Amino acid sequence: TNHHLRNAATHRKIRELIQTGAIGRPLAARVFHAVYLPPHLQSWRIDRPNAGGGVILDITVHDADTLRFALGDEVTEVTAMTANQGMGRAGLEDAVMGVMRFRNGVIAQFHDAFTAPHASTGFEVHGTEGSLYGRDVMTQRPVGTVSMRREGIEEEVPVDHENLYERSVRCFNAAIRGEGEPAATGADGVQSLAVAIAVREAAETGQTVPVAGK
Repeated sequence: TNHHLRNAATHRKIRELIQTGAIGRPLAARVFHAVYLPPHLQSWRIDRPNAGGGVILDITVHDADTLRFALGDEVTEVTAMTANQGMGRAGLEDAVMGVMRFRNGVIAQFHDAFTAPHASTGFEVHGTEGSLYGRDVMTQRPVGTVSMRREGIEEEVPVDHENLYERSVRCFNAAIRGEGEPAATGADGVQSLAVAIAVREAAETGQTVPVAGK
């Protein structure tokens, strides 16, 4: 499954720091993934509900996968609100905000949009002993920085960038040879999609919606 963001060196560094206990026990996360969808990419994303259009199935699904990957945990329930800010057609949303609750108790905010030409992107995780800040990291390009703040001091963490898609293909080819798994498995694709579908239902109903799957 081409969930490219888990191939970003920035997100892999954030995952590593969480797993090694650098920020203690994770408590909360925030994802800023509001961008401007350029005209050459709009097409079905803004006017074809049956093709998987709308910001939730196009962007929120990647937030869900990135959070699952970095936190090493599964989403149990979601809440959300959507908006149409002038780009979406045929009843499709072009902006969404919401909250995901994880099995371990972490709560994660997310803001996704097709309509924010001046926004920067980011990924934050806040723990009992420190906080991680990924800046300009929710992108297909191998860019962005990671910094860690502990005891009132913030320091940038070195990151070795590489092409996200080249790494994805390399991991896939290795898996075909029997050497490990793809960066994102089919099961990852199904579970991250289940989160996005729950987000859409939550926005439509105004209810907190449990996530199917694991």
